[in-house]
Amino acid sequence: MYKFMADHMVKRACEWLRLMGYDISYPESHDDTDILAECKSKNLILLTRDIEFYKRYNRSIYMDSTDFRQQVREIVSMFPPDKHNFFTRCPVCNNPLDEISTANMDSNKFSLVKKRFKVINYCPVCKKFYWKGTHYSKILKEINSLIKNNTGNM
Repeated sequence: MYKFMADHMVKRACEWLRLMGYDISYPESHDDTDILAECKSKNLILLTRDIEFYKRYNRSIYMDSTDFRQQVREIVSMFPPDKHNFFTRCPVCNNPLDEISTANMDSNKFSLVKKRFKVINYCPVCKKFYWKGTHYSKILKEINSLIKNNTGNM
């Protein structure tokens, strides 16, 4: 499986790629030298819109478009997604999500979620919960529109 690093110019694409299950880091540092060091040490593919930065690392992909949808399509065309990995990573921090029972959730805050779902996803790093609520179908529709022209079978 490929692992990526998205620089600060492609953050929105990074979030959408995470929703599709791509392992894609987002740097804390804005310093190119720090980002390159991490890419090299972890053998990451760098995604960037900075042409000079792109030229400094042989495992980088230059993202010509400013549109996040086009950026996602470009990555999907080179590295087709596996639909079984959709919604398996935290879109905020990239950590793999855990499946948890809703039985132990706070009833005051999550009563509707507990009524509708027995199991949901949880990020142990961000402490965020994810479930297939009303936004899920909209996100999935957008994902499918981003990949349909590139993979031909989704």
